Amino acid sequence: MTLKSQCLISFGSNLGSRDCLIAEAARIISKIDLVESMETSRLFETPPIGGPSGQEPFLNAVAAFETTGTAREILEMLQEVEQRLGRERKRRWDARSIDLDVVLHGELVGGGTGLIVPHPRYTARQFVLRPACDVASHYRDPRFGWTIAELTAHLNSAPPSIALTGGNEALREEMCQKLNQQHGIVTFTSTEEFEAFSSNESSPGLSEEKEVLADAQKLNEPTPATNRHTSVSSPQSGISTDNHQDPINPQGSRQSGRKLLGDAPWVSSFVPNIQHAQGKGSRTSNLSPTRTESNPLIPRLIGRIQVSTTDSPWPAPHQMWPSGWNWPEYRLEINDRNWAVSELFSALDSMRCPVRPITEDGNWWT
Repeated sequence: MTLKSQCLISFGSNLGSRDCLIAEAARIISKIDLVESMETSRLFETPPIGGPSGQEPFLNAVAAFETTGTAREILEMLQEVEQRLGRERKRRWDARSIDLDVVLHGELVGGGTGLIVPHPRYTARQFVLRPACDVASHYRDPRFGWTIAELTAHLNSAPPSIALTGGNEALREEMCQKLNQQHGIVTFTSTEEFEAFSSNESSPGLSEEKEVLADAQKLNEPTPATNRHTSVSSPQSGISTDNHQDPINPQGSRQSGRKLLGDAPWVSSFVPNIQHAQGKGSRTSNLSPTRTESNPLIPRLIGRIQVSTTDSPWPAPHQMWPSGWNWPEYRLEINDRNWAVSELFSALDSMRCPVRPITEDGNWWT
């Protein structure tokens, strides 16, 4: 007997007759032999993220179904549908008539040319997660074990934030500096400054979150130097701090890290020690992923970065998803560093972008 896998795919369109194209894609896919019991989310409208300016809003949806096909067979099927509907692949984040992706395929974790499963960047994309909660909220990401519903609640409970790992310390710091200089993102490149920034008043924490990220730091990070510069500035906060200076508000009175950050997204060049973000004497309790901490100083995602070489081509599953990791990740290749900086900025944007339902149910294609 051939085993079936649960499969999640995404739809997107912002060029031409968006509603007609995305509905035709769903109709074609529903009739393919490899697709069984297909359910579709509501149709959502979202602003374009990244890419050239002047693009129209996207229509987005997802479909969940059972299949006996491999992830590669599903990808090839989706690419054939794209070609049939006139998609032209030009540049990343560009306008597109139809965009179809494999997001999850059962318990598969792996990759090859043109295919990574689970999708390495869906964890930051509200325009995938919000529709997925309609029809696949119970699907679990096989890498870190959280359901779609749990991941979505986790992202929504605090401002966007990414703690970088992988690569080397100098590379991660360079990425943070460029994010701050080019996009005004709050960045931390010093554990000492992060601890000083976060050690004041903050919300009660959850012990398991602290343990998970502390273990992650020990397993995956070299001990960072503590004399690096930390840039804490953004258009939202209007605040800049240098090494060995206390964070202050414009009037000069000391505030907590929570109050200083407000709703500002941030990126760190290391996995923070969450104990400092939670504050002294914090109340602790067991964590289930559905009860995620709303403290803005706890990163929403771990950003795993890697530079490809001929000896370690991307993707390499053992490098992408180390065993024992229990925190949602965003995975990024950074051979082109300026492009990678724009991708990280787009990820933060995707984590907070508005997602507006425009249909009452998933019957927009029938």
